[in-house]
Amino acid sequence: MSIQIYKPNRNNNGFAFSFYIGETKNKPTLFLNAIAQHSWDDKKRLGSFSENKNNPDKNISIKFNEFECGAIISAISNRFEWSTYHSFEENKTQIRLTPWDKKVKSTKINQKTKEAYDSEVVIPAFGLSITRNGNQNFKIPLEPGEAEVIKILCQTILVKISELSIYAPQQKKSTNSDYDF
Repeated sequence: MSIQIYKPNRNNNGFAFSFYIGETKNKPTLFLNAIAQHSWDDKKRLGSFSENKNNPDKNISIKFNEFECGAIISAISNRFEWSTYHSFEENKTQIRLTPWDKKVKSTKINQKTKEAYDSEVVIPAFGLSITRNGNQNFKIPLEPGEAEVIKILCQTILVKISELSIYAPQQKKSTNSDYDF
């Protein structure tokens, strides 16, 4: 299972984030890849990212453990800020998941007059920001549905890890020939 979230913009400062389940030491793991936007085509209203795939300053890969997945689930469910710190080789990386209230305009119909009017609604959004070495930033806003899907991806990983820890010891016992029946 994987999730791709693309947020290009005409200012050419958008990002694409990809979340996916991989394996580390035979254990399901959450991976995140992020890449900075490279260009914007005004005529097509499209952003391009692929030109930055080989630029180490414009992309990043992160691996989350099961406790970080649990923290992400809790932060999304309970709407609080969560942050963590990763250190790998020469890289020092700060990761933050922050709730924010996104104001969205909504057009409604007055049932008595049948006239349309604009209304402002606040929806529970999140921001995900990654800062590597203090100067390389990767940021993406997450709509409520995107945050929920990331939460489900993290839950899926935890279920898979739990199943492995429950069933793996039983499988080892059943292959052991020292049992007397």
